[in-house]
Amino acid sequence: MPTTLRIALLAGVLALLSNLAVIGFIDWRTNDDAVSTVRRQVLEQGKVLADVYRTGGMAAVDDAIDDTMTYADPQTAIALLTPDRREIKGNVVSVPAAAFADPRGYRNALIRLRGQTTPREAALVVQRLPDGQWLLSGRIAGEALTIRETLERSLLIALILAGLLGLLCGVILAHYVGQRIGDIARVANRISARDLTQRVPVSGAGDAFDRLGGQINAMLDRISTLMEELRLLTDSLAHDLRSPVSRLRSAAQAAAEADDQNEQEELLGSVIRQADSLMRILTAVLEISRSEAQTGRKQFTWFDVGELAAELAEMYDPLAEEGGARLEYDRPARPVPLFGHRQLLAQAVSNLVENAIRYGSGGGEISVHVTPGERQIRIEVGDRGPGIPTERLPEARRRFGRLDSSRSAEGAGLGLALAEAIAHLHQGELILQDNRPGLLTALQLPVHSQEARAA
Repeated sequence: MPTTLRIALLAGVLALLSNLAVIGFIDWRTNDDAVSTVRRQVLEQGKVLADVYRTGGMAAVDDAIDDTMTYADPQTAIALLTPDRREIKGNVVSVPAAAFADPRGYRNALIRLRGQTTPREAALVVQRLPDGQWLLSGRIAGEALTIRETLERSLLIALILAGLLGLLCGVILAHYVGQRIGDIARVANRISARDLTQRVPVSGAGDAFDRLGGQINAMLDRISTLMEELRLLTDSLAHDLRSPVSRLRSAAQAAAEADDQNEQEELLGSVIRQADSLMRILTAVLEISRSEAQTGRKQFTWFDVGELAAELAEMYDPLAEEGGARLEYDRPARPVPLFGHRQLLAQAVSNLVENAIRYGSGGGEISVHVTPGERQIRIEVGDRGPGIPTERLPEARRRFGRLDSSRSAEGAGLGLALAEAIAHLHQGELILQDNRPGLLTALQLPVHSQEARAA
């Protein structure tokens, strides 16, 4: 069964059931009100006749019966009967014997009034007088039943109309839903045909379809960005690997053709260095891909970030001195526990320190800070070098993004990209700021204070 037809039938059935519940309640209340009204009238009429008999005797009852037959409506039943239930006065021709079984209170029975050919249902009050005679009063329930039957017919017609209108509304709703889903399907078909420029139209009403369309469009934007990054990565990787591979081939060929043993050994050393450079580039690209795929979270453990930073500062201090800078590290007074990948975070911080030494040693000062907090830990590396202009910060974050004009210098432009990927693995972020002067790079990582205290 098509989805459109199912939606239409479902809407029609729901409308039918809801209207059936309303109509059933109306019918129940109407019937209850009609019965209550008749019962109240008959009981009041019987009470009045009983009061008339107590105050005026049989003469007053005879006058009351005459007045009722003269002025009351044709549905009123009243009669005075002998002890053996034969009519003395009134308009009731026949009464079943069951009506006299309990001469107290209210009951329903089939009676026939004078001038009528068939018995009709009536609500009666039968009272036995002290002299043995019977005083009967009541009303034919035909009027209330007629009104109820009319109401039932009206409600039945209303129920049929409600079902038809429900089906019509269901068809309109199904058409609207089908149209919105069709828009999404058409966009999906075009995307399957490799047209990533298509987007789901959004009406601006803020309904569920708009939210779904917005999520799909955001996903498509992300896919387009990833595809563009993949293209740039492929182009950059091919460009950056071309020179090392060419140098590696040239060095290997020269070593193979060299006659002098010392020259050959020197050329072979160059081959090894070029191979190591290629391995570092490929390893960095692999680590970035693993970090973005969140595959390293299985190796998370608790460790002290302050201790890690102290080890790295001690390791890079001689290298900073060679570059003419002083590396300063202010260790926190207490341990700074973090649940993360210690080796990858060490790699990320090492990349930041190496960049600071390479580009900021001329400023004479490189600082490393670990700032603990209730919600996050911040690992900062600052230098006093030339820094990076604000407009070129996105380029510095990009893989193989190198701000120097020549690519012959050492490095592949993957340091900040790897640090950012490792920060994302820890659900954190890499921050680049102006150090005035110089560059301040920071890894901002989330931490839960309760888990930190437990660790």
